[in-house]
Amino acid sequence: MTTFVERRPLSFAVGTLGFIVALFIATRYILGAVFPSLKLDGISLITNWILVAFVIGLVAWLGWWGKIRLAAPVNRRALVYLVPLFGFVALPFAFGIAIPDVSLTEGATLSGWVTLLVIVVGSALGAGLSEELLYRGVLLRALESKGRLFAALVTAALFALSHVSQVIFGASVGDWLIGVVLMIPMAIGLAAVAFRLGSLWPLVVWHVAADITLPLVPATIGAEETKTFILAYLGLSVVVGLMGMWLLWQDRRAAQAGGEAEISPDAVERPSG
Repeated sequence: MTTFVERRPLSFAVGTLGFIVALFIATRYILGAVFPSLKLDGISLITNWILVAFVIGLVAWLGWWGKIRLAAPVNRRALVYLVPLFGFVALPFAFGIAIPDVSLTEGATLSGWVTLLVIVVGSALGAGLSEELLYRGVLLRALESKGRLFAALVTAALFALSHVSQVIFGASVGDWLIGVVLMIPMAIGLAAVAFRLGSLWPLVVWHVAADITLPLVPATIGAEETKTFILAYLGLSVVVGLMGMWLLWQDRRAAQAGGEAEISPDAVERPSG
């Protein structure tokens, strides 16, 4: 018997995004009411780990530990595709790095080392686990039956749109829309690389590393430097997106040549024709 996820993968994916947005809104106001001394950064941090628990519960409910490649070996030849992705990790260093001032509760600013710990463990680790397991794991594999290109495009859009959480937790709509433009090409590349790696863990490691360095860009950089940073980030994102489209095109060629829906992770090393 086929499950709802297998019969209606797109409805499942969109519904999951809707649930997550509702979760963000609920925690924003419920935690704020129960713990009035919590600032938005504190609420966001707690919500981050509630999302981790939800995603792990979703994977357990589906029984998809193997399907999303959590126990599979890494295709080492595909690790080369991570090289341009690490440009996102290195980019903040070009603008100098600084530990930001963070306050999780009213009237208390964290010390530098505590802030760094919060960024690494509280924020980056949680986001790396939840977002990779959900978008490059569950949703990508659920939609794969519709074709890898379709799955990559839809999960990229959902990934970018899900960051409306930034608006819920205090960011401007304009900043979020800029983020959507920056993230969609990158997420297409991430999906394509996820198909090739054979294991999800390298992307989790990359995601954690990227989410550690990004908050360290000094808040004091000027308007011109900010513009340069955004353009550089967009350039990297477009490069990764183009790489992803090329990989997905190779997948499609190999599938058409072989008449198979599933392409081995290292298929690009053995292109047809």
